[in-house]
Amino acid sequence: MGSRPPSGLERLWRREAVDRQPRLGLSLERVVQSGIELADAEGLGAISMKRVAERLGFTTMSLYRYVTSKDDLLLLMHDTVSMPAPDLKIPAGDWRAGLAEWTRAQHLNLRAHPWLDEVRYIERAGTPSQLAWIELGLQTLTDVPLAEFEKMALLLMLSGYVSNQARLEAASVHGAQEGAFASPEEATEAFGRLLRSVIDSERFPALLRAVEGGAFAPVEGPTYLPFELGLEIMLDGIEQRVARAGGG
Repeated sequence: MGSRPPSGLERLWRREAVDRQPRLGLSLERVVQSGIELADAEGLGAISMKRVAERLGFTTMSLYRYVTSKDDLLLLMHDTVSMPAPDLKIPAGDWRAGLAEWTRAQHLNLRAHPWLDEVRYIERAGTPSQLAWIELGLQTLTDVPLAEFEKMALLLMLSGYVSNQARLEAASVHGAQEGAFASPEEATEAFGRLLRSVIDSERFPALLRAVEGGAFAPVEGPTYLPFELGLEIMLDGIEQRVARAGGG
């Protein structure tokens, strides 16, 4: 038992204390970075202890000196990539601008590493990166006259929105790779065309009005890209709640 490497979550919180010394050119950092590079190139499904070891030029068993399992490796990979960038600037004194930047930063990270959202949520709960994002978000809301549980609910809502958008964009990228369409915008248009071909005014009158009104047509202008439009709508709702609480 004394020789067992610490679990992924233990290692994340006690990293310096429990990291084993590099041996013959292998280290925890190299193992984790190799996994990240493999996931970025081929997706999370490509990750196995064997594949990561092969990329490093070591045997599979040599990796178990540094991580206890594939699940621990995924957790370490996720936390490493998910940590807020040291140079991330969250506007101070303007909660709306701060939350917008907080949300966009997470969105950009997920776009750069689409596999992040595939790591099971329960396995990454309580990681340093997750708590670092929550801390940043709560600092942004410090002077907002809402209860603390409301602030947490707002952050969870925005993070959920980021995850949902990441899944949609990842599906679009997969479709583009399969030759179905070239971009998320083309995927949206294709869905609109599909709806026009299957819905009728008797069964789906409201949906038909939405389709004919341009709900699935390209929207001009970078300000109203799908992610930005959804974010603006959510921030509008938060602003109304803050105003009702007396924050103006």
